[in-house]
Amino acid sequence: MSIFQKASLPTNLSHLGLYLFAVSIPVSFVPAELGVVLAWLGWLLEGIFNKRWKFYSTNLYYPLLFYLIWNIISSGISPRPIHSLLALADNEWPLFIMLGMVILIDEVHVLKRMVHLWFYSAAGAALYGIWQTFAGVQLHRSDPLAPFGNYFRAVGFNGFYLTYAGLMMSVVLVSLCLGSQTGGKNRWKYLFLSVISSLAVVGTFARSIWLSFAVVLPVYGFTKGKRIGSIITIGFIALVLLGVLFVPAIQERAYSIFIPSENQTRLNLWKTSINISKDYPLTGIGEDNFDYYFERYRVEGFYDATGHPHNDYLNVLVNSGIPGLLAFLILWGVVLVKGKTVVQESKDPFLRAVTLGGSFAIIGFLVGGFFQNYYGTFANCWGWWFLAGMTMTSHRLHRRLSEFSG
Repeated sequence: MSIFQKASLPTNLSHLGLYLFAVSIPVSFVPAELGVVLAWLGWLLEGIFNKRWKFYSTNLYYPLLFYLIWNIISSGISPRPIHSLLALADNEWPLFIMLGMVILIDEVHVLKRMVHLWFYSAAGAALYGIWQTFAGVQLHRSDPLAPFGNYFRAVGFNGFYLTYAGLMMSVVLVSLCLGSQTGGKNRWKYLFLSVISSLAVVGTFARSIWLSFAVVLPVYGFTKGKRIGSIITIGFIALVLLGVLFVPAIQERAYSIFIPSENQTRLNLWKTSINISKDYPLTGIGEDNFDYYFERYRVEGFYDATGHPHNDYLNVLVNSGIPGLLAFLILWGVVLVKGKTVVQESKDPFLRAVTLGGSFAIIGFLVGGFFQNYYGTFANCWGWWFLAGMTMTSHRLHRRLSEFSG
């Protein structure tokens, strides 16, 4: 099968842009963003020259539009409207990868190639991160890596451990589902990628992603049956205990999850965020204005960071009030419901597996979001929407295949 099927030049340009995004996102955001621009340029040219203005209708647009409009209003009436609106645009524009995927991908093979390109690039990023954990050196920049006992915090090519941890978690879950749900020659490649990506996650020492695994992996196991669920749960607990008992750096990091003195900043930021939301429950304070209001509402105590609430849900609540938070929760709920439909009804093993993996990775971000700011940072936002793109595109392709077979 050739890279480009029988399609117009603008459509091929769109696919090229999507492929560029997929292969670039584990390494660099700049070519990934260029890929999104190329994808939409192809859409524009298709409409202008071939009079085919591609569009796909889905009820996800309703909560998404409300969420965006409400955030625009919140930012527009904030004390720093220009600053806030620009920050909002910067953080939310990654949603165009999801829209691009669901509108521009008409065939399963395009989505499959996109995922495989992502995997190839992510495999290199995983191996690089594992090497960083032991060597303590970044080959592509001079910034030192944080030491943890005899090891070092892996940051991959991203340069920030939380971004890298979120990426690797996504790769683990999507590749695990593909490896366990599909057969053929690629099965062991998927499972190998899942293993090395898991090791990379351990090397980030990112507690929020570790906690995500503690929730998602057992739940995934029980979707395969009680026996598999029990085996995965017991195996996960055994691996955690081995790490805690024999690797002092893991032991120290794991214990810090349960020690209040190690989480003073996070707890104080949460209390400060609640204080802000009490005074601005309807519209919030606008995007990226937490620092503007911080001193007025801060609770007494220790802080080693004050840039955001260290909690995605509180961040959305502070930025756009209760309506914005409800829209945020509903839109991700819609994505997960669409994913459930594909997993239960699709006859295509690839679509079922990639949707299951993408859905669990989104759940992983939703769990991690209780303890960190994943959606509220531009770099991590790409990951959320890429996974949503996988899930929503699979749902579209499932519907299309069902119509043809029917």
